[in-house]
Amino acid sequence: MAKLSKTVLLWRLLLVPLAAAYPQLQAELRHRTIKPEDTKGAYDYIIVGGGQSGLVVANRLSEDPKVSVLVVEYGYFDNSYDVLDHNNIFRDTTAWEYNITSVAQTGLGEANRFQKIRSAAVVGGGSAINGMFFNRGSAEDYDDWEKLGNPGWGFNGLLPYFRKSQTLQTPNPNLARDFNVTWDSTAFGNGPIQASIYPVQYPEVGKWYQGFVEAGLEPQQSGDNGHAHGLFWSTVSVINLSLDGKKRSNKRQRAVDDRTRTRSYARNQYYDPIKDRKNLDLLTGWRVNTVKFDKNKQVTGIVMQPRDSINDPKAKTTTIKAKKEVVLSSGAYHTPQILQRSGIGPASHLKKANIPVLVDLPGVGSNLQDHAVVSMYYQYTNAKPLPPPPAEGPYPVMANSVALLPVKDMAPSSYLSIARDYLAQQIEKVLPESYTKEQKAGYLKQRELLAADMKKKTAAFVEIPFTGNDPLYIMVQMKPVSRGTVMLNTTDIYAEPVVDFRTFFNPVDVAIARESLKFVRDILHKTPSFQSLGPLELDPGLGVAGDEALDNRVRSNAGSTTAHQSGTAAMMPRELGGVVDSQLRVYGVRGLRVVDTSIMPLVPAAHTCSSTYAVAEKGADLIKGRKM
Repeated sequence: MAKLSKTVLLWRLLLVPLAAAYPQLQAELRHRTIKPEDTKGAYDYIIVGGGQSGLVVANRLSEDPKVSVLVVEYGYFDNSYDVLDHNNIFRDTTAWEYNITSVAQTGLGEANRFQKIRSAAVVGGGSAINGMFFNRGSAEDYDDWEKLGNPGWGFNGLLPYFRKSQTLQTPNPNLARDFNVTWDSTAFGNGPIQASIYPVQYPEVGKWYQGFVEAGLEPQQSGDNGHAHGLFWSTVSVINLSLDGKKRSNKRQRAVDDRTRTRSYARNQYYDPIKDRKNLDLLTGWRVNTVKFDKNKQVTGIVMQPRDSINDPKAKTTTIKAKKEVVLSSGAYHTPQILQRSGIGPASHLKKANIPVLVDLPGVGSNLQDHAVVSMYYQYTNAKPLPPPPAEGPYPVMANSVALLPVKDMAPSSYLSIARDYLAQQIEKVLPESYTKEQKAGYLKQRELLAADMKKKTAAFVEIPFTGNDPLYIMVQMKPVSRGTVMLNTTDIYAEPVVDFRTFFNPVDVAIARESLKFVRDILHKTPSFQSLGPLELDPGLGVAGDEALDNRVRSNAGSTTAHQSGTAAMMPRELGGVVDSQLRVYGVRGLRVVDTSIMPLVPAAHTCSSTYAVAEKGADLIKGRKM
C-alpha cells in the first residue's frame, strides 16, 4: 500500500468529526445505487451517462414524482475523500478515466504526436476529476451559438441557467481589500454548485495583475457577467463549510475554517441530496451499447451490458424500455460513439463498420474542438520568497486571476491580417476529407463568426491563468479553428473511439499561438511591474526568435487537450451539418436528445464545467417543456 502523505493523513483523520458535523459530508461516504436485478423493465426517461450533465438532468426530471428516471453510468462511485479534498486536485485519477489515446497528431512534433486523453468514467463525470477552475465565456461565445441557428441559446438565454446552477460565495473583505478582488454577485443565483474566489493568494500576484494592465489589458469587474475578456478574477468550484456545519456569509468578517473546503460537484450537489427519491434509479458499472428504435424511428429503449463483460463477445445484454425519451449525456467522445453504433451518423462510415444506417447524419463525430495549450518557463530573480502556509491549514494556491486575450490586444499589428488569412482559406485544405457540403456550409458560418470575433476586444482567443508564483506560463488556445473527429473503430465498434484532434492542422491556430508567445515575452521584458520581478526566460529562450522558429516551438511544445472536448453532436441546423436542433432533439428520429458538451457548436473561451451546468439545466427544462 502506498504511503499516505501527512496532508492526506491529516484530512482523513479530520474526516470523521467533519462528517459527523455536516450531513453533506456523510452523504459523500455512502451512496444509493440499484442492483441490476432491481431495474424496472421500463422507465419514462433513461439517461445514458451519470456524469456532470447526466446528474443535473436526472435531478430535474425526477422532481416530478409521477415520472420514473433511470441513469446508466459506465463508471462507479469514488467514495474516497480524495475527490473532495481541494488540496489534492491534481491527484492521479487514472482509475476514474477511460483509456483513450489519440491518433498521431501530424500538426505536432514527434515527441507529442500521440495525446493521452482525459475522459471521466465516474459518477459525477468531469466535475469529479477536474481542477475546479470555474469560469464562463464572454457574451459573444454564447451569442455565436444563437447566430448558428439556435434561438434562445445566446448569453441572455443561458444566464438564467448559470444563475440556477450556481451560488457565489463572496470573498472576505480582507482579501478583497489586499488584492483588489472584484466580482458581480448579480451573475449568480442560489444554485447547487458553490463557486468562490480562493482565499489565499501569493503576494506577487498583484505585480502580475498590474503588469497585464500595463500591457493594455482592460480589467473587468467579473468574467461571469458576459465580460470574460481582458483581466478579471475567476472562481473555483469549492464550498466553504465550518466545523459546526453551517454555511457562513462572507459579507461579514469571515468566520469560516477553510480546512473544510471541499469540491462542489455534480455528485454531492445534484445527486446526493435527492438520491433517495423513489422514482430515480442509478445503475453503475454498465455500458450502453445502442439505442433502440421502432419502425417509425421512435425510441423504444437501450441495450446495455455489464462493464466487467465487455471483452466477452458472448456476454448477455439487457434491454430497458423508455416510455418517453432517452437522453444521451455520455460526453463528446462517447455520445457520438453510441449514436454511430445505433445507426445514426455518417452513412459511409457506418457501412464500413457493417452497421445498418438508420439516419445518415454526417455531423455525428465531427466538429471536435478542445483547448490546446502551449507554455513558456521563466525564473524571477527578484521575486520575494514564498510565505509559509497560513495558520488555518495547507493550501494549494489556485490560479484565480485570468488574462483572456483578444487577438486584437495580443497582436495589434497583425490581427487584421490573421482574420483576412482565415477568411481567404480554401476550407477543403483544412477540414477533414469526410466533410459533406452541409458540413462545409456549417463551417463557413462558423468561420464568419470567428473571423468577426478576431477583430473584437470583447472576444478572447487565448487564456493565461496565473497565481503570482508559478514560473510556468500556460497559454490556452480558447477558440480553435481546426476541427477534429471522433469515429467508431470500424474493426471493433465496441473499442474506444478513434479520436483525432487535428491540432494545429489549420495554420491560423499556429499563428495565434505564436502571437501569444510573443505577447508574453514582450510584456515580461517591457512592463515595469514584470520587470521588477527580474524575469529570465528559460524556455524557449530568447535565442528562439522569428516566426518560423516560434511556429516550430509551438508545434513541438503543444498539448492537444485540456479535457474541454466539445462539438461532436453539434447544435446547428441539419443543413449546416448539425446533429441536434435547438431543443436538443437528434435529427431524423423521435424521443432521443443529447445533453452534454457535444452539443456546443463552438467551444466557449472558458473552462467548460460552468457552461456544462447551464446547458444541462436548460436541457432539463426543454425536456420538461418548461420555459424560464
